[in-house]
Amino acid sequence: MEEGDPDAPSSPVCYAAEADDVYMGYAVRDEILVLLTDLLRREDMVGRDEAVRAVLTEEIRRLGGTPPEPGDLRAARAVPAADVLRRLADLLPRLRDDGLHAVLRRLVDR
Repeated sequence: MEEGDPDAPSSPVCYAAEADDVYMGYAVRDEILVLLTDLLRREDMVGRDEAVRAVLTEEIRRLGGTPPEPGDLRAARAVPAADVLRRLADLLPRLRDDGLHAVLRRLVDR
């Protein structure tokens, strides 16, 4: 169609669906990986909930990360729980994955 054509669309096509997640305001992969690893290390936050642990571990792997080994979990005290909760609250609105969002929301709501 040519310019001035009455059948031409009034505005160009929206390419938002093709935009990068970061451009659209979603959290970046590395930020999610660091937070999930810190959460998995904080047994006082995740507890002994094996379903939550499994989801966090699988999500870390899906994102290309390596879940912490059980012996590595002692490093948890290096990351204060209040800091992890604050980062988690900041991340939730920017998390694109609905399933992971639901799991993490449960942790916040405990």
